[in-house]
Amino acid sequence: MVILPAVFYALQRDLGLSLNDLATMILFQALSQAAAAPFWGVMADRGVMTRKKILIIGSVSQGAVTCIVAFANQLIPMIVLRALNGVLLASLRPVANGVLADVTSEARRGKVYGWIFFALNAGMVVGSLVATPLSTKQVFGMQGWRVAFLLIGGLSMLVGVLVGFLMVEPEREGAHLAEQGNASKGICSELRRLWGYCKMPTFLALVIQGCFGCVPWNAMSFRTLFFQVSGLSDFESSLLQALGQTAGAFGALFGGVLADFVTRRWLPLHGRPLIAQVSVLMGIPIAYLTFMVIPPPSGAFWYYLFLVCLLGFTASWCATGVNLPILSEIVPADNRSAIMAWQTALEGSCAAVLGNAMVGLLAQNVFGYDLASATQNPDSMANSENRAALGKALALTVSLPWILCLFFYTLLHWSYPRDLRRVKRLALDRAEKTFRADRTGQRLSSPSLAATASCVAQLQTACRGKGSTAAIHLTIQVERAHESCQILPGSHVLPPAESEGDNDGGKRA
Repeated sequence: MVILPAVFYALQRDLGLSLNDLATMILFQALSQAAAAPFWGVMADRGVMTRKKILIIGSVSQGAVTCIVAFANQLIPMIVLRALNGVLLASLRPVANGVLADVTSEARRGKVYGWIFFALNAGMVVGSLVATPLSTKQVFGMQGWRVAFLLIGGLSMLVGVLVGFLMVEPEREGAHLAEQGNASKGICSELRRLWGYCKMPTFLALVIQGCFGCVPWNAMSFRTLFFQVSGLSDFESSLLQALGQTAGAFGALFGGVLADFVTRRWLPLHGRPLIAQVSVLMGIPIAYLTFMVIPPPSGAFWYYLFLVCLLGFTASWCATGVNLPILSEIVPADNRSAIMAWQTALEGSCAAVLGNAMVGLLAQNVFGYDLASATQNPDSMANSENRAALGKALALTVSLPWILCLFFYTLLHWSYPRDLRRVKRLALDRAEKTFRADRTGQRLSSPSLAATASCVAQLQTACRGKGSTAAIHLTIQVERAHESCQILPGSHVLPPAESEGDNDGGKRA
């Protein structure tokens, strides 16, 4: 996603594309990505294809399409290729997030997602630093922006190959395995499943805030162009974007760790919503100062550098510390990829229309951005008007959505504790019914067990047994007390003292 914004200026100059043309390409890519995300998520959760294969296909195919874009010369082929690129990109993030949720505990998810977003931002940094300065150069007789597309596409295909050799497919839980091959149920069953989650206030709050919260980040793909029309050099513009993404990488990691710490130590039910509120509140004034205040020319670079890094570090806490950890808690493991894909679809479609497209529309049609003066006379007075036009469009498209986003994060203080208790209670009831069933020749009975949702997953794994007679010791965090339970595959669950004195504790059902 970083490559197209990084070469905006060169595409305006070399192909004569307008700001609306560039926004249209991003819009079609984002909409196709949003539309395809549920398809890939359902494929992963229903076992039609392993998640490893999906990641390989997505990486290699997306890289190949990116390379083909390098040879396009007209708007329509570029739009088609970017739309196809969006379909293939949709296979990566929701599926990868589902894998991560399966292999990490609730207490560490913020930190783990932080590292993932750190790597994501690190890649964006390298892409910006390489693509923007390269885009206006000639490399062996080829326009630099074309070389940039070839480099990024080649790296993506290499990642797909590495996934094939290095990734180990994690084991899925029983509910998933039971539904393998049932993809024929169709989109209607998935829509019913989605509607069931939409009845959960926390899920609705996360999705609706995401529809608004993603808009500013999509809009800021125009930030490199804003710096260029503000009079900064190509290298300075790319460096600002890269350093902002670097700050965002550290901010995402810090936000995940901070949310985990606050939730674990002080506010178990309100820590993550509070972190989200603080992050959004800090981002709004910083964005306004960036796009609406004109710094003195001699200190413009340092002014923008401070604000860009501050925004990147403080406004990037929500995804890693709040959204993904909470979503992982309220959605069962066998539905995570599909539900995260639906979330991506709903957020991505809104962000595409209200973010990328809105910036181009406001800047060019409302505030008077002029393409000719931007490319032919970069130092003219008209370009200062372009800076003001693009700055107003960016400030409006960033600030208003974040204000709405803040409102929906505030609602989590009410909905999250309520829904979390409900999810844990339903998960426990479901687990106890599963354990009582005699399908596998094993039995587990404990009507009074108050295990948390994470422990239910461990209990299911332990009680599958796979023929082992060894005792499995689990420490179960209960909602109002901390007790240790000793579990024998096929045995009753009892506190240690009762288990030792019970003659039937080791009998198989």
